[in-house]
Amino acid sequence: MILKRFIMRHRGLVLAAVGLSAASALSTMMLLSRINDLAAHGIGTDRVGPLLAGAGWLLAVLAASTTSQFILARLGGDLVAQLRLDLSRRFIDLEYEKLANEKHTVFGSLIEDVASIAPLVLVAPLLAYNGLLLVLYVVYLGSVSLPLLGVMLVFLGATALTSIVFERLLRHRFDGVRAANEKLYEYFRFISEGKKEMSLNTARARHVERELIRPAIFHARRLTVQVHTGLGFNEAWSAVMLYASVFVIVYLGSAALSLPQATILRFVIGALFLSGPVAFIVSAARQVGVGTAALRHLQKVGLDLDSDAIPIQEESLAADSCSWHRIALRDVSYAYPGDQEDRVALGPVDLEVRRGELLFIVGGNGSGKSTLLLLLASLIAPRSGELLVDGAPVAADIDHHRRRFTGVFGDFFLFPHVLDDKGDPLPDERIRELLATLGLGSLVSVEGGELSKLTLSTGQRKRLALLQCYAEDRDIFFFDEWAADQDVHFRDYFYRSLLPDLKARGKTVVAISHDDRYFHLADRVVKLDAGRIVSDTRQRANAGAMAESSTLLS
Repeated sequence: MILKRFIMRHRGLVLAAVGLSAASALSTMMLLSRINDLAAHGIGTDRVGPLLAGAGWLLAVLAASTTSQFILARLGGDLVAQLRLDLSRRFIDLEYEKLANEKHTVFGSLIEDVASIAPLVLVAPLLAYNGLLLVLYVVYLGSVSLPLLGVMLVFLGATALTSIVFERLLRHRFDGVRAANEKLYEYFRFISEGKKEMSLNTARARHVERELIRPAIFHARRLTVQVHTGLGFNEAWSAVMLYASVFVIVYLGSAALSLPQATILRFVIGALFLSGPVAFIVSAARQVGVGTAALRHLQKVGLDLDSDAIPIQEESLAADSCSWHRIALRDVSYAYPGDQEDRVALGPVDLEVRRGELLFIVGGNGSGKSTLLLLLASLIAPRSGELLVDGAPVAADIDHHRRRFTGVFGDFFLFPHVLDDKGDPLPDERIRELLATLGLGSLVSVEGGELSKLTLSTGQRKRLALLQCYAEDRDIFFFDEWAADQDVHFRDYFYRSLLPDLKARGKTVVAISHDDRYFHLADRVVKLDAGRIVSDTRQRANAGAMAESSTLLS
């Protein structure tokens, strides 16, 4: 568990906070004893001694509490930072397939879940403090009057039982609030990512605001009101039960037990002091409920919170990672998770990619081309069949297989830093050469491997993504409709120069394309329709096209 590991890692500070909380509780108890002595016996002849003793215990409470709060603040900052590091690492390690349709989950978890989980650790020393204080108060009250303590324990037991019942009833409500907030994050993302479309279409903007965001906000509001109403009633009920116990104690102490008024007064003062720890313990259910709901949400996403996060290792291509000859899909089929009808998106298919060939994957929209590419790179796992490299399954070392690939996805993401395969920044001079070759030298500059600008047209952004591929320089290059947003010049350059050049350098190239004018330049053209391979055609070598191959990017 994340919290357990954090507590063990910072056990010195946690123990110090608990110890100081105990010291504060003991000091508070001694202060209560002094107050009761003054109330029962008066000041007497020594007027300075009781005043100094009370002031001393007040200072002791202040010092212990202040130091404890400082340590808790330090723990809080450390915990939030550690949680964000840990969760970031876990999300990075999490398989693409698990987050493909829940990208907003990452942001919600790193912001809200961290803020909700952190109080679980911070509340522990405070619970220890108030729990110890509660025990000390009970012991003290027992020394004053055991019959009256028995009456109070009945009320405290009823309060504890009520709190347990409320916690059980509200648990699913906490989960509902977390799920509602996550849906809100998804809709809020529409505002930033869909701003252009909404600016052009005010009806769309009204729909997002009225039909999506507004209902989601009020749904979250309704659940939040239910949760906090329940928690508020629990806290109010606990306070009323405590006051009722004091009322009954005063009544029974005088009417039934005939106890001295001094004894009743001492007990009542102690009982009123008891209200503080009881109120805190009951109110802590709010933080615990929200925090445990956040933990359950992270487990639902697919994060293994019970295991240590595996540090990301610095990796480079192993010596034998380029010694393959054939990558094959054998009887592979795939259905996207979450599809209620469990429709097969691809397959069953059999496909073999040979080392060094230029392969085009073609077909209509929705035919399974991008899915096939994800399967080849083992970013998603087949529902049936297997992926083989030279006859051996890749399942035993998926990361090793993935390090053979670099390319541009259809929904690619641009990082500002241009890194080589080892994760080191590419030399600025080399980046400038590539930017010039790609027609971006006058638009984008570079300093320390970081690009100055990413807000370009779609076609220009794809060229920057291509630059990243050349920086990694891996064995297999893939392109998902890279030329679709390019002008005539760069589209022709892509097919007649760039792809043949990669092939001439010994790279294996897999390109998804709709440009049938260039199909003859490929070694093979694989056509998909409705998730099946309907043709696999080997082309004749086009000597004229190969002669045009450029070495500008070699």
